[in-house]
Amino acid sequence: MKYEYVTDRLTLKDVISSLAKSPILYIDTETTDRDIRLIQVGNDEDIFVIDLFEVPEGVEIIRGLLKDRGIVGHNLKFDLKYLAKYNIFPLATFDTMIASQLLRKDKHSLAYLAYSFLGVNMDKSYQLSNWASPVLSKGQVEYAALDVEVLRSLFPILRDKLNENSMDHPLLKTRTAKLFGLKNPAAIIEMAFVKEVAKLELNGFPVDVDKIETVGKELERKKQKLIIGFITKYRIDPMSPKQVGKFLKERGFNLPETAKGNIATDDKVLSEYIGYEEVDHILEIRKLKKYTDKIEEIKSNLKGGRVYPEFKQIGAVTGRMSSSNPNIQNVPRDMRNLFKAEKGNTFVIADFSQIELRIAAEYVGDPLMIKAFVEGKDLHTYTASVILEKPEEEVTKEDRQSAKAVNFGLIYGISAKGLALYAKSSYGIDMSIDEAETIREKFFKHFSSFKKWHEEIKRKLREEKEVRGETLLGRPYVAYTFNDATNYPIQGTGADILKLSVLLFDMYCSKEGVNAKVVNLIHDEIVVECKKEDAERVREILEKAMRDAGRYVLKKVPVEVESSINEVWEK
Repeated sequence: MKYEYVTDRLTLKDVISSLAKSPILYIDTETTDRDIRLIQVGNDEDIFVIDLFEVPEGVEIIRGLLKDRGIVGHNLKFDLKYLAKYNIFPLATFDTMIASQLLRKDKHSLAYLAYSFLGVNMDKSYQLSNWASPVLSKGQVEYAALDVEVLRSLFPILRDKLNENSMDHPLLKTRTAKLFGLKNPAAIIEMAFVKEVAKLELNGFPVDVDKIETVGKELERKKQKLIIGFITKYRIDPMSPKQVGKFLKERGFNLPETAKGNIATDDKVLSEYIGYEEVDHILEIRKLKKYTDKIEEIKSNLKGGRVYPEFKQIGAVTGRMSSSNPNIQNVPRDMRNLFKAEKGNTFVIADFSQIELRIAAEYVGDPLMIKAFVEGKDLHTYTASVILEKPEEEVTKEDRQSAKAVNFGLIYGISAKGLALYAKSSYGIDMSIDEAETIREKFFKHFSSFKKWHEEIKRKLREEKEVRGETLLGRPYVAYTFNDATNYPIQGTGADILKLSVLLFDMYCSKEGVNAKVVNLIHDEIVVECKKEDAERVREILEKAMRDAGRYVLKKVPVEVESSINEVWEK
């Protein structure tokens, strides 16, 4: 392997003359706890390992090279966050780890990909070596250079595999597509989105530190009072699933058993018995425990009044993101006001209206659901009028709430029993199994394309044991169950639209010179922090970005966005 270890200013000139004509560079970094020690950078001919401890001037060279070039790396989010400390921002990104996830490989480490595609065994023992050492060993430097050699061999293979799912789309005209030769719209979005995830993690999410302390103490007090009350009244520990199961069984509750033979007492099982005093008491204790646990999770990750979660760009098969340390995507709605913009700032909060239903209508091609959306109808009100056989203007608030459960449940084909349970647990609607069955029949008679879609999925699962498909932007998936086969294309397309929205928002803000930070993303919602005086303009830009993203993907169904401006994360 040919490489050059750069430790003096003279050799830096070779870096510029060698790499200046290459539109794409392969890059990796080796870091200490706080700084970059080595930047490994190369093109198709040369590899340079630049020691920034020896030649700090290398930072300026790399900054100048990357601002006009695309980079290929592995787990680039890590490198981008370090590079940002030096004001180094590449023009575009291609991440081999993201490519691996899109191709549904079993593992996604560089070593695994090197062995799988190239037959190369990579010794990663140097990864945890002392990169702050005054003098680096030859082994360390060679280890660093090898990453770049592997990247430049992997890149064309992974790109071509991604392009096997090619699709003619306006996104093929974007910078990321042209630089890297990508022809799959979903892959184009994911590669461009790598930079946005790095920024999202660096931005952090501001917390009302005083309020979280006060609320945390109050909720803990309430929880303890309820636990003591339960123990006093029933003489069992409500936090023990075993004791709760035995207690409820003895009181006549018909509870199923788990695979291990224990009595099932999870919230889903107990939700069938909401209204019984002892069950309500247990569920309330559990709810408060979830709240106090979430507060502790947030507090333990606070740094200077903000939390800085880790976001997995592809946190699920569908392409949806996930977050941890803390998870700020599963904060209960009535706890969201614990997040407050910094002084002088505010939040702009926007989400897509009924986006899953809109995607489902277009994906399945149901003419009546598409027509309802095109005419600007509220689909829940419309569905309620169809099921209850009454004019839309006579549909009550409770009717509409019931139709919510019907729409969000039946597009995914849940059973009558599943619908009754879902309506109760998610929307507080009482629905017998017989009523649910009647509703199902009416729904599928009216929106008949969904019934045909579900039947086709069942046929494929029977005959082929799997369902292969792709989202509306060409994100491939393989499903082995009915639930997954209905969920993947709808939620996957939703993930594509959300990520495209963020990319467009960033582009529009840059064009207009508007300073705004995306601080949280949740499936169909974007939370932005900005100066109060910029809020209305940011709101316009964000709504436009989301609607434009929707139009890039949905050709028959219009996309609607709802937004608000608030100092706390609350609509």
